[in-house]
Amino acid sequence: MALTPPRDDETASIDNPLDTLLGYQLRRASAAILADLARALEELELTPTEASVLLLIGHNPGITQSEIGRTLAIQRANMAPIAAMLTERFLLTRTQADGRSQGLLLKRAGVALADRVRAIIAAHEARFLPDLPEEERQSLIGVLRRVWAPR
Repeated sequence: MALTPPRDDETASIDNPLDTLLGYQLRRASAAILADLARALEELELTPTEASVLLLIGHNPGITQSEIGRTLAIQRANMAPIAAMLTERFLLTRTQADGRSQGLLLKRAGVALADRVRAIIAAHEARFLPDLPEEERQSLIGVLRRVWAPR
C-alpha cells in the first residue's frame, strides 16, 4: 500500500506545496495507517489505543495505569475509562502494586484477545511497505523514533 494515496481526477491538477514537507507526509502516513488498523480492530470491538493498552499489559504484567499512560502518551483522565472498559469486559484484573498503585494483569480472556490483536496487527503491518526488508524496516522505525522520542 502506498503511503501517499494517488491523486484522483479532481486533485490531479493541484500543485500541493505540502507534498515535499516531511511533517505533512508523516501525518498522512499516520492517518492512513491508523485508519486501516481501526478498521481491522473493529471486529474485536477495540480501538487502536485500547488494543495497545491490552498488548502493553500482556507484555508487562503488573504495569500500572500511570506507567501505561506515560508509555503510550495517554492522559490520566483518558486512561481510567480504558482500564475500566477492559475490566468490565473481563479482560484484566487489578493487583496491589506499591503503595496506592494497582498493577494490571490480563485474565485468560485478555490473553486470548491479545493474541488475536497481535495477529491482526501483524496482518495490518504487512499491508504497509510489504516489500521492505526487515533491516530497512528496523532502520525506518529508528528514524521515526528520533522524530517523536524525547531527546
